[in-house]
Amino acid sequence: MQRTFSLAPLLVGLLTLSLLTACGSENDDPSEQSSFRLLVFSHTAGFRHASIETGVDAVRQLGLMHGFEVDHSEDPSLFNDVELARYAAVMWLSTTGDVLDEQQQMAFERYIRGGGGYVGVHSASDTEYDWPFYAELVGAYFHSHPVFPLGADEGPGVQNGELHVEAEDHPSTAHLPRPWAIEDEFYSFRSNPRGQVRVLLNIDEQSYNQDPNTTNIGADAFLIGETGSMNDHPMSWCHTRLGGHAWYTALGHSISLYEDANFRRHLLAGIFTASGRQSADCTPREDGPLAEPESGPAFPPLLPLAAELGG
Repeated sequence: MQRTFSLAPLLVGLLTLSLLTACGSENDDPSEQSSFRLLVFSHTAGFRHASIETGVDAVRQLGLMHGFEVDHSEDPSLFNDVELARYAAVMWLSTTGDVLDEQQQMAFERYIRGGGGYVGVHSASDTEYDWPFYAELVGAYFHSHPVFPLGADEGPGVQNGELHVEAEDHPSTAHLPRPWAIEDEFYSFRSNPRGQVRVLLNIDEQSYNQDPNTTNIGADAFLIGETGSMNDHPMSWCHTRLGGHAWYTALGHSISLYEDANFRRHLLAGIFTASGRQSADCTPREDGPLAEPESGPAFPPLLPLAAELGG
């Protein structure tokens, strides 16, 4: 008797397998995707954070563990079309001051508008105050940070605080505890970027003391300072409004934070977001947890403080 075989079950099986493979590739760990190169730029023209070297080491370790290459430099001359084209993203790691000349700025703007990625860490927001494009890219400029306690192990103004996740679906915040209690130097900003970016994290201002702060450092004494309270106080955000993916976190002052698993994962997902290796929704939202702050003096005159206070 002649036996006949139907190809239908085999075809169905192959089709099912191909569909499962296709669906799985969208959800794979980004480290299993194609490798890329990240430039970590940490040039400082102002205050220099003691955590920079630790931060560079942490990013190198993340690269080794997750399959991307890391180059570290403090040389602004790398900001040219040829060199920047080698990188999927550029991390500005606790940069300060005016770090690029006009030609280098133009090259970096072309890079971002052409789809290159930006990762800003901590005092990346205390950088390039006179460059309008960078103001849009970073999202908000540094205003102040607390100055007490003076004897903190990681420097003056380092406190314990509680952060709250706003973007529960974003890969850089989805894993974080609710709330996320950490010790770091917490920045306040000159403007609130909400509405122009997607806010990922905010800080509970009831969990730490914003004032007194650094607004009058450089004078003989603190006179009447500006408050560091923002009420609605974003601490991490992302956007794509300039062409490439941009991701910023205000955290990263403290050396010990780079050993924290939650922070390292926060940073890693920011790198993957900016490099385009991990999909993330960075659509701006207008709504925030609290109203805008009232303006006005925040605290009475204080005695002079040491020049050790920095950014």
